[in-house]
Amino acid sequence: TGEYTRDEEEERTGLCVIEAALERLKNVKGSGPVCVVSIAGPCRKGKSYILSKAFEQGEVFPLGHELDPETMGIWMWIVPEKFQDANGLEVTVVLLDSEGIDDVSGEGADDHCIFTLTILLSSMLIYNSAGVPTRTDLDGLEYP
Repeated sequence: TGEYTRDEEEERTGLCVIEAALERLKNVKGSGPVCVVSIAGPCRKGKSYILSKAFEQGEVFPLGHELDPETMGIWMWIVPEKFQDANGLEVTVVLLDSEGIDDVSGEGADDHCIFTLTILLSSMLIYNSAGVPTRTDLDGLEYP
């Protein structure tokens, strides 16, 4: 929602829904469909930047310039402009930026939960990687 700040000393003990984000989703205007576009992939590979640039939204997701990730959990942005689908229906686009997989400060179980939730919430998923995904990359996505 652009308003969440995290405490560097605070440890994550689970995932939770931010009420302000839920309220924003409830207030989406229009009668047409909602398309949820999300991005997932390894940490520190530019996911936040790509998602913001793809929809010309400026820097709606904070960008980190260090080894420590900026995105924690799943962050949301509702694109203010409406789009039209092939049938002429007005579509609202919601962008989801997910925490990177295999972050050195993260937990493996968190990676699986966040990645699975990102997939389940998505109409369209972008898997961002440094190159063509390898068998090792795909094996790493397997839930134990």
